[in-house]
Amino acid sequence: MDAPLHSIVRDDSRCVGCVACCKACPTRAIRVHNGRQTVDAAVCIDCGECIRACPHDALSSRTSTPSDLARFRHAVAIPSTALYSQFGRGVRPEQVAGALLQVGFSAFDDVSWMCQMVGGAVDTYLSECRGPWPKISATCPAVLRLIQQRYPDLVPHVVPIETPRELTAKLARRKAAEATGLPADQVGIFYITPCTAIMQSIGSPVGRPESHFDGAFSIADLYGPLLKAIRAGCPPVSEESFNHGGLQWGLTGGESAGMRNLNSLAVSGVAEVVKVFDSIEAGKFQALDFIEAHICPDGCIGGQLVVESRHAARHTLQGILAHVRDRSEYESARLAQEERVRAMYRERFFDMEEKIRARPLAQGHSDLQQAILLRQERTRVLSLLPRRDCAACGAPDCETFAGDVVTDRCELDECVFLKLRQQANPPKENGHE
Repeated sequence: MDAPLHSIVRDDSRCVGCVACCKACPTRAIRVHNGRQTVDAAVCIDCGECIRACPHDALSSRTSTPSDLARFRHAVAIPSTALYSQFGRGVRPEQVAGALLQVGFSAFDDVSWMCQMVGGAVDTYLSECRGPWPKISATCPAVLRLIQQRYPDLVPHVVPIETPRELTAKLARRKAAEATGLPADQVGIFYITPCTAIMQSIGSPVGRPESHFDGAFSIADLYGPLLKAIRAGCPPVSEESFNHGGLQWGLTGGESAGMRNLNSLAVSGVAEVVKVFDSIEAGKFQALDFIEAHICPDGCIGGQLVVESRHAARHTLQGILAHVRDRSEYESARLAQEERVRAMYRERFFDMEEKIRARPLAQGHSDLQQAILLRQERTRVLSLLPRRDCAACGAPDCETFAGDVVTDRCELDECVFLKLRQQANPPKENGHE
């Protein structure tokens, strides 16, 4: 299977080989040798934890540029709901959307309506499927890649419903082509992303042959121009362009909160997600129906490509949600939409185009006897190691290092502690004390 395209790039002039990225990687894709980072492209899930961990700013994300906009006669911006959390409570989403039209985009399309509809589709799916339980959201692309590689047995748990952003992009291209009379290939659809994983999901999507997006801009890159346009008093878009309930998808728990099914769990951050998935593999959480999981802490507002701290962003987004003018009217609209969503679900509008398949990290040896011997050798090598998980060898932990030794990716004497032990206790020459 071909390795996916990746969005994370390294600046060799800044990398000092400090192993912070190596220890942060949840799939153990990174090694550090001779003072430089190397990445197993087939294993990396573009979660961006290495960017978050690097103290030298040696890692960044490859995103779209203004020249990418110039390739299209009509460019549509579809922002993550996290974008609206970046400018403080005094700035409304419709002002931010209006600013997007001032910085180079021809049109704006909001994802919050589709968030609400996908939530209804997931509700319908949960009421009809037979397990295995719990089901896991497919919204976070880094979580999806993590499941494919580190938890392949959990692939059947993933809800096979397309993400709101991809469905919004699909409809946006069609709508823009009809409105402008342009061919569909002259319409560019761009996501405004808070994280690196979205960029990878555009270049190497899961659940579909290709993405409906033509690229993505980071929130951090657009923040300055957008703030300038907002302060200059750019005209806002209509408030009716937004579904305020869908805006909460930028927060951990926002997806679950918009659903009828209350038997769910929301978790965020790599360490917590790994703990929950380990528990599911161990047979726990079977009483739950649904798990909403995000690689980034606090959800999309905690992405690596945002400007505002996630705590301030949460405060801002909660303030926006608190000022929904008429909650009874919003609830009536949601109930009226349910029948429409069920009809679209029956027509398979929300279905992923392709089946999600596992991409396990460790490929089993075709020869069973050889596989057993390799496992025994790995256990033997591990018994020789200090189990300090210091990463001084260039691998994230001793267990990974033992696997690298057995597969001839490195030598056993690359362990610093074994070298020190050998120096302190040199082998005795024959015939001498």
